[in-house]
Amino acid sequence: MNLPKLDPILKELSTCSDEATIKEFHSSYLWKKWSINLLFKDLKSLSPEEKKTKGQEIKALFTTVQEAFFAQQDSIKKAYRDAQLQKEIIDISTPGNSLPRGYGNLQNKLRRTVEEIFQWMWFHIEYGHDLVSVHENFETVNIPATHPATEMFDTLYVKTDTTNPSQKKVLRTHTSAHQNELIKKYGPKCKFVIPGKVYRNENMDASHDVAFWQLEGVVIDKGISIGHFKWMMHEILQAILETDKIELRMRPWYFPFVEPGFEIDAKVEIGWKVKRLEILWAWMIHPSVLEQAWVDPTEYSGFAFWLWLTRMVAIRYGIWDVRLLTNGDLRFLHSFA
Repeated sequence: MNLPKLDPILKELSTCSDEATIKEFHSSYLWKKWSINLLFKDLKSLSPEEKKTKGQEIKALFTTVQEAFFAQQDSIKKAYRDAQLQKEIIDISTPGNSLPRGYGNLQNKLRRTVEEIFQWMWFHIEYGHDLVSVHENFETVNIPATHPATEMFDTLYVKTDTTNPSQKKVLRTHTSAHQNELIKKYGPKCKFVIPGKVYRNENMDASHDVAFWQLEGVVIDKGISIGHFKWMMHEILQAILETDKIELRMRPWYFPFVEPGFEIDAKVEIGWKVKRLEILWAWMIHPSVLEQAWVDPTEYSGFAFWLWLTRMVAIRYGIWDVRLLTNGDLRFLHSFA
């Protein structure tokens, strides 16, 4: 029994340069139906001593060829990988295309600041939805169907198929649309604010827009009075405007759906002008509103307020026209970077 010569096998292996030829070599020499493995079958005709000697020789030959095969296979794979990298190489030292710097919207920046201030005072933050029902927007806060605010000249209605007047959809005119559900959610003792965009069918001018940001706040507990509200507003406005020199004017005002109501003006300097701006509406929550939210008005009381975030942005940054916040002029945003 003669074993094949090792050198010719290794020489043939060295000529394998791609996947096809290396596979062909494997089939010819290492696969169980071919060449070297067939030598083990020829051991049957040998004596026990010869079987032992020849078996060791065949095993050594097989191991040497197998190790050389794996080395050659790895070399072929590495060569292929290097060739692909050369084709797809990226020069990381080449300067990339520069992207323009983005700028945060001033209303969003102030909203986040205001939310943090209220969180420090242990308020919950809620958001709600822009599209609400007539019932949510008006009836739950004691605004009757005959009130002028429900007319189309002031409110933006959305066309729907419903025949139930209370279920007609509107773009919320105030974030109070979520007041009822949130009082039910948190219970009688609650503190929460609802920042968000609201919509009015307004004539646009320097201090009015069709869509603007509002924040509603609600506090309900036993023994709540106007005094609590006045102190809280003073502290909050100082934090928002970053000044301890706040001059507020709190004026009683008639709203048929609250008891009682107030308008709050702030004396502020915008650009070269010093003027008073209405920045807050506030009221003690009407007993019927508390009852609708399953709160006993003989035991609990509370106040609510609307903070005009858009006007607060104008005051804080000295902007004389609120329409600049939404007209898409990047030069305006760049000036506050």
